[in-house]
Amino acid sequence: MALALGLMASVFAGPWFALYRYSPNGWHATWWARLALLLALVYLVLVVLDLSPPLQVAAAALAGAAVAFRLIWPPDFGLAFDGLAVPTARRPASWVALGLALASLVLAIVRWRSADERSRSSAIQDRAA
Repeated sequence: MALALGLMASVFAGPWFALYRYSPNGWHATWWARLALLLALVYLVLVVLDLSPPLQVAAAALAGAAVAFRLIWPPDFGLAFDGLAVPTARRPASWVALGLALASLVLAIVRWRSADERSRSSAIQDRAA
């Protein structure tokens, strides 16, 4: 849960990109960060309600993909006219968001595997009894 909350906070807390003196947070910089926030919220609800480990993995993976996509292709803030190079720099909060999203994904996969192993062991015990 803390990883999802950290990802949601990183969307608002620090700058994701910098274009000269303009350093917007994730919310103001890109719709991809807003999508990552929404997917982190979905992941958080699924974890709190202990629903469907495969959906938890999917939500965490999509949140990570949204952050990674924007880190691979930073925004041009509408200034890329006729091939104009826009010197957009990635700031620390975007990397923190990516790290938290990937950690959430790893944790969701571990939860899914442990839930699967528990269901297998209970099925084996039921057959033995």
